[in-house]
Amino acid sequence: MQLPAFQLALNQLLSYTLRYGVTHMLADTSTMPPVGAQEQAWLSEEWLPRARTMPLQHVALVLPASLHNQLVLENVVHDGRYYLNTQVHFFSDGHSALDWLADSEAVVAAMEQEWHNGCARSQPEGQAAGR
Repeated sequence: MQLPAFQLALNQLLSYTLRYGVTHMLADTSTMPPVGAQEQAWLSEEWLPRARTMPLQHVALVLPASLHNQLVLENVVHDGRYYLNTQVHFFSDGHSALDWLADSEAVVAAMEQEWHNGCARSQPEGQAAGR
């Protein structure tokens, strides 16, 4: 993974979370490219201290497929305990993660439909969005 792209994505996440007062987040890291030492250091040493201003209360993380990235993610979550007062839970799939975040099946169904509609709009014409 390239450090500048990684920094841009995480800084946008921080900005969005603050702007919209996000308190619950599902992060699917299952297809995340390999995270290098530079990215991990930047995340733990620079981004996490700034992230303490986020209003996040619950984060559901879908584990990366890569064992390397799983270890990186677990280390960052461990480091984050010093900065964030957030409950973080790990899941093997997005549906289980969404179940944990939502209060009811109706909320889960509505959120899945919203996600599907957003994915469909972002696909080129003629391509179906995946789940």
